[in-house]
Amino acid sequence: MNDPDDCCCGFIPCLCVTEAQVQQAKRLDDLRTMFRTTTSACDICLMLPCLCDGDALEEEPMVAPSAPAKKVVPTDPYGRVELVCSDGATATDAWIASELDDVLKPHQRDGIKFLLQHVSKDQGCILADYMGLGKTIQLISTIHSFLVDGLSRDTRPTALVLCPTVCILNWVQEFHKWLVPSSLERCPIYQMDTTNSYKSNTASRIQILEDWKASGGVLIMGYEMFRLLLNPSRVVHDPVIEVVSRVGTGVLDVSEKKQGLIDRQLRQLTSLLCSPGPDLVALDEGHRIKDPSSILCATLENVATRKRIVLTGYPLQNSLAEYWCMVNFCRPGFLASYDEFRQTYERPIMEGDVAKSTQLTALLAPVVLRRGRDLLNAHLPVKKEWIVHCQLSPLQHTMYIDFLDRDRHQNKHWDLFTTYATLLQIVNHPDVVHRRMQLLCDKGPDDDHDEDDDVDVAIVDDWRPVLSSTAKPKPKKRKRGIDADARAAMAWAEPSLPTTYVPGDAAHSGKMVVLLQLIRESQQAGDKVVVFSQSVTTLQCVGHFLDTTQDEEEASVNEGTATTTVKPRRRCRRHPTAKKNPTADTSRNKHQRGYLVIDGSLSSSKRMEHINTFSDAKSKVNVLLVSTRAGAEGINLHAANRLVLFDVSWNPSHDHQSMCRSHRIGQTKDVHVYRFVSHDTMEEKIYHQQVKKVGLSSNVVDANMYSHDGAGMATTSFFAAPQAPATADDMCKPHEPSGDAVLDKCLEQVGQWVPKYFEAVAAPTLADTE
Repeated sequence: MNDPDDCCCGFIPCLCVTEAQVQQAKRLDDLRTMFRTTTSACDICLMLPCLCDGDALEEEPMVAPSAPAKKVVPTDPYGRVELVCSDGATATDAWIASELDDVLKPHQRDGIKFLLQHVSKDQGCILADYMGLGKTIQLISTIHSFLVDGLSRDTRPTALVLCPTVCILNWVQEFHKWLVPSSLERCPIYQMDTTNSYKSNTASRIQILEDWKASGGVLIMGYEMFRLLLNPSRVVHDPVIEVVSRVGTGVLDVSEKKQGLIDRQLRQLTSLLCSPGPDLVALDEGHRIKDPSSILCATLENVATRKRIVLTGYPLQNSLAEYWCMVNFCRPGFLASYDEFRQTYERPIMEGDVAKSTQLTALLAPVVLRRGRDLLNAHLPVKKEWIVHCQLSPLQHTMYIDFLDRDRHQNKHWDLFTTYATLLQIVNHPDVVHRRMQLLCDKGPDDDHDEDDDVDVAIVDDWRPVLSSTAKPKPKKRKRGIDADARAAMAWAEPSLPTTYVPGDAAHSGKMVVLLQLIRESQQAGDKVVVFSQSVTTLQCVGHFLDTTQDEEEASVNEGTATTTVKPRRRCRRHPTAKKNPTADTSRNKHQRGYLVIDGSLSSSKRMEHINTFSDAKSKVNVLLVSTRAGAEGINLHAANRLVLFDVSWNPSHDHQSMCRSHRIGQTKDVHVYRFVSHDTMEEKIYHQQVKKVGLSSNVVDANMYSHDGAGMATTSFFAAPQAPATADDMCKPHEPSGDAVLDKCLEQVGQWVPKYFEAVAAPTLADTE
């Protein structure tokens, strides 16, 4: 027992001493247990058993680490934050919606700064980022900042966004996607389209415009509606009205009373849309204003504001004149008159003067902001572009030669565009020609190419009540003349297509055989496919072959005889000619069929519905057939990672717009683009012309070093006859592996239809050449 003086409990016997003994005994017992059970050294003292002081190293209760405190960012009275650019510097007097601060990429921040700087100086500019880099969110942020800045000065500014009709609903969705409700209250969205019948007359539209001007906000409108509202006498589709496409032509004869109504409404519309009009105007897909003599360009020039923004992913399409037109809209007189521009820049550059190209690029640098595909590739998976040459079938070759011989024998003048339109029908599939002949026999001509997707029939109908009823009904005679001309133009095809010809054989076209196999391999790989074509009739034929293939597969499954590879059927039970509107039929059966069709006959709301259905991961729709004119601009097709361009467009921007619908910010898969080219035909020569035009664009827009000798291809070379189709032995030569599993499997099955293929290579940049 210890000294009684050490006792602190006051009891006899001393309890504190007893407690000390108990603690000592417990420690000894714990030590014995440790020796018996320990199998590894201590992580702290590295001894076995552990020599650490257990009491000192007793673990504290586990507490989840708290999230780092979010940095407090100063905001303005409207909840906006300062714009921080890619270099970390804060842009002067530039405030953006706080919800956008977390989603903007560095290059987008710089783009917003560029736009706001020009707007603040009451100047115009062009945002020419490569397609897919997010021009939409940059403009949305800019417009929101501009409108809220006006509120801070006790004004209610207005902004007008003009875009292709198909993009109107997409723009509305994008505003609601990126801006929270509180931000939308300060940036109200108005849209003017024909989705609601009660808004389809001029009086209702004027009321919408007056509400917009009074409340402020952004109005989204299609190009064609803008043009027609401000040019009511220039009406299309009415059989008693002359079609007008240039300024100063076509005047309607209307009664004095009804003319007064038109004039009064026109004065209202001019005040609301032009003078004074909106405080800011933005053009989406601004390369549409490429013709200075068009009514659209002349109408846009009447807009009073100088705050003009042009968005385009493809500023230079066919010629430098188109580039001049866009620059002249946003900065009138910046490049002087067109005649001076042509003399100083266009002619030397077209002759191969690289120095002039570099000089023009430097001159435009303050006005045009361009970030190229290299920046896009840094944010996205790989995109590969394959040029696939497809062999003509014997029937196609015969039809091709017969068509060329017709003009040679009749000594007709070669019309490049008309000839190419006809030859494109042949090289796509003879069924396209057959359908045209059937339609001519049944009801007259039917334009194979898609209508302008911006034509708004409701606008035209709205002006019809004010037209004079005394107009002379001359168009019927004219229509009979058109019918006769169209039938004469198709007379060459009668000997080429025998009376025994049965449509519905995929093997009549090398393109069609390769396409169907490529779709089949893509579906087996779990990928979705988008097919673009300039020809609506071609899309109808593709849809028919897809229907037939699915019918056969379902029949095989039901009979228990399904095989791994299903060969395309040679004869079909029905053909698109059996129905007046096969496109509508495919839309009606969209829940049963695995594909949808988008063309100019669909309303903008219906197109967006098809896109949403196709994009839904749960949807069974895995193929989308799209008319190039109706769906190559302003839409997102992230759901697809395989795109097929079934034919070559004369305008390279149409094809490049189509190729970029899928390779955009938000894509998670590698993207493969297959460009079909009919081997040794006019289509192949048009493709080579495209390459030259793209090279010209690279020189001026992207400051790339592309060799251009200035020499154009002789016109007569376009009309050269193709070589006879290869023999069976030549067609069976194996192809080198491409590295694309889907393409390689396709070539294993139908490689005899592909004389050659290769991967497209981008033009080298200046950095690559130095």
